[in-house]
Amino acid sequence: MRKTIMLCLIFVLCFSLAACNSSNSNSSNDSKNSNASNPSGNGASSDEKAELTLVWSKNEASDAQLKDVLTEFNKLYPNIKVKRIEVVNSSWGDYFNKIQTMIAGGNPPDVIRVAIEGIQMFAKQDLLLPLDAYMEKDPNALDNYDDIHPMVQAPFVVDGQTYGFVWDWNNVVMHFNTDKLKEAGLEVPGRDWTKDDFLTYAQKLTTEKDGKKSYGFAIPAYYFGASAWLFNNEASVLDEAMTTSKLDDPNAIELMQFFQDLIYKYKVSPVPNPKDDQIQMLMSGQVAMMSAGKWPFASYDKNDFKAVDVQFLPTLKTNKVIFGSGAFPVLKSTKYPDAAYKLSAFLAGAYSQKTTLSNASIPTRKSVMDEVLPKTPATNWPIYAESADIAKAVESPVQYAEVQGIFDRYLSLILSNQSDAATAMKKAKEEIDKILK
Repeated sequence: MRKTIMLCLIFVLCFSLAACNSSNSNSSNDSKNSNASNPSGNGASSDEKAELTLVWSKNEASDAQLKDVLTEFNKLYPNIKVKRIEVVNSSWGDYFNKIQTMIAGGNPPDVIRVAIEGIQMFAKQDLLLPLDAYMEKDPNALDNYDDIHPMVQAPFVVDGQTYGFVWDWNNVVMHFNTDKLKEAGLEVPGRDWTKDDFLTYAQKLTTEKDGKKSYGFAIPAYYFGASAWLFNNEASVLDEAMTTSKLDDPNAIELMQFFQDLIYKYKVSPVPNPKDDQIQMLMSGQVAMMSAGKWPFASYDKNDFKAVDVQFLPTLKTNKVIFGSGAFPVLKSTKYPDAAYKLSAFLAGAYSQKTTLSNASIPTRKSVMDEVLPKTPATNWPIYAESADIAKAVESPVQYAEVQGIFDRYLSLILSNQSDAATAMKKAKEEIDKILK
């Protein structure tokens, strides 16, 4: 099975590099691509008309960016028309539930933006179209697959079937307000900084002036962000097979207790509030450090905020980097599988990445990373590319939405001091295990 998965992964990556460089395709390649075979026999070829619906948030691609991408797409496929559907949501779990409601209501879209957190759920429920047969018939499935890091593509190959071409990825690293560092006489720590180093930084960066307190660190009070810290403490929400929770593990409890202590014992972190905007808090100096991925740079850019740098999270018992990645899977119910396949591939390609991933996510292509990441207003920007080598995927079972909800609820109890860490984590494990069964 491993060999089959690896062969599929290599083929995905071979395709993904070549299929989406549409702006550099010559007329001969365009002609070949337009005559790609349709394995199902009922999709749209280049001379057939197709109308597709695409679920993709405007927060990730503006109307102007989408228009730009689709204009380039229609140079190859002028008869494939694409309409965007906006799904407003509060979290990935909420988003996945709303997509399922659309499907159950008989109004399924054709192509959907899905992050790693939902791919298992949609694939295991047999809602997605496997793309391998289309890849085999695609004349643009060429070589040069080494342009994409295989780690970030791997989650979209499920049980040997390919369900999407990875478009973006994100991790969790530490962000610093460098003005606050200078005020405290500190520099950006080295890559090998420890838990003790982190606590020292948090204490020195916590200040009070004229009755106004500025905190050292904003705690990530959500599944993805907290999981990154768990990984560094040799802990996790789930076991490797994602069949049971490990939140009662002493390492998990220790990390959660440390989070609680940052607020109530060391007094270096504010009590998280769902209404807080931690990015804004970092820019304003209300906090000096926060842990997040690449996404805050969209706000930094919008606010012309350049007093920022990044570093890996501190080493606790180990040092790993969590990652999440995303793609554009095709729903099995589409009336135009061939056209939807072409759209899915193009949206994940180099042109789309250069157009839409300038500051909010990390491109999946190393060549695009090399072009985009140096523009990041952070001296230590190379860690975004380097982190893929030690990255571990966020745990995303079929029941992701429910698991996330349970974890976030108990984490909130800990951070609001309504429960000690051990009690909360043991109860969370019990609830999660019931869901997983």
